[in-house]
Amino acid sequence: MHALLKKIHRRLPKPPSSNFLYREIKPSPYDFLPSNPVIFDIGSKDARASYAFGDPPPGARVVCVDLFPGKGVDLVADAHDMHMVPDNSVDFVTSISVLEHVRDPQRVVREIYRILKPGGVIYVSVPFVYNFHGDPDDFYRFSFRGVAILCEAFERLDNGFNRGPASAMQQLLPRFLAILFSFNSDTLYSVNLYVFRWGLAWMKYLDRFIGNYKMAYLIHGSSYFIGRKPIADTRTDLSSRPSAAQVAS
Repeated sequence: MHALLKKIHRRLPKPPSSNFLYREIKPSPYDFLPSNPVIFDIGSKDARASYAFGDPPPGARVVCVDLFPGKGVDLVADAHDMHMVPDNSVDFVTSISVLEHVRDPQRVVREIYRILKPGGVIYVSVPFVYNFHGDPDDFYRFSFRGVAILCEAFERLDNGFNRGPASAMQQLLPRFLAILFSFNSDTLYSVNLYVFRWGLAWMKYLDRFIGNYKMAYLIHGSSYFIGRKPIADTRTDLSSRPSAAQVAS
């Protein structure tokens, strides 16, 4: 029975994504780049650095980095240790929904800092109010303030959240209802999840109205940070850099 349901499920149309871009990220991180930039897209699979904030500028050299070989992957590497990439050699690094899956996000950010040229730009997007999703595992969540602390070595250009409360609830509520009515059956859970994802697909559009409410940050689905490596800083070791707390004291 379970095998039959899986076969039927594969033939059914995929439910809509819960993601809804209710406001643009302006300026785009691409607006800060020089001509013919070198772009590293970490954990991208075959995204080729094309995201909601735009497509790579003309003349860009895009390098897609992933832990495993696959379609569109140019460089197979662990983001904790990209020793094959020279210091101060990249104009832009983007990491979309990756840092929650790595064992040491701080170390990955240090590697990004190392390979970026002085003046190079980073864009990081990470989930906050979001369900567990192993790829291959899932370890961390970051609020918009948390991701700013994670990236505090960079000059902050923009920081906020890009999935509002309605999008976050559309992601979570179908899974909660699927669990509630599963009676501890994997098969029932899968059927319920499919039905509820379709039935609640309209919810995300409420962010067009409530996403800009002053209290919307209380349930934001994901956070982002756009930053720039200080132009005068050619160091690759951040161990001597004071933290924001140390600077404040």
